[in-house]
Amino acid sequence: MRTEAASTSHDVITSRLQAWAAWLTSSGSAAGFPTKSVLHESWLPPTPGQTPTMTTGSGGAGRQERALHMLIERFSVRLQNTLVVVYVMRAKPVEQARLLECQESTVRARLAEARRLIGMALDQ
Repeated sequence: MRTEAASTSHDVITSRLQAWAAWLTSSGSAAGFPTKSVLHESWLPPTPGQTPTMTTGSGGAGRQERALHMLIERFSVRLQNTLVVVYVMRAKPVEQARLLECQESTVRARLAEARRLIGMALDQ
């Protein structure tokens, strides 16, 4: 049975990994144009002839992501690759196992280990 604290910790780690993946795919700048699905009901295209100029980055943006990236760089290549396939590539479980050349249970075990290591680092 999972405790409330363990659940919160897992959610925090997952959120941090998702933010890291977004930061990583934006060339590590964490700046860019606001993202909203073009299918969203409030989305409007830019005015013809104009380029959107409002960036989403702020002065301190990316600090946590850079710190997490530095931590992940110390992980084994297998753990790094697993995090990239799961969070950056967002592959489905079957595809994750195929790309990592292992069983789905191994992917889950690697994710658990990576989350455990990240959780330990965040607790310090």
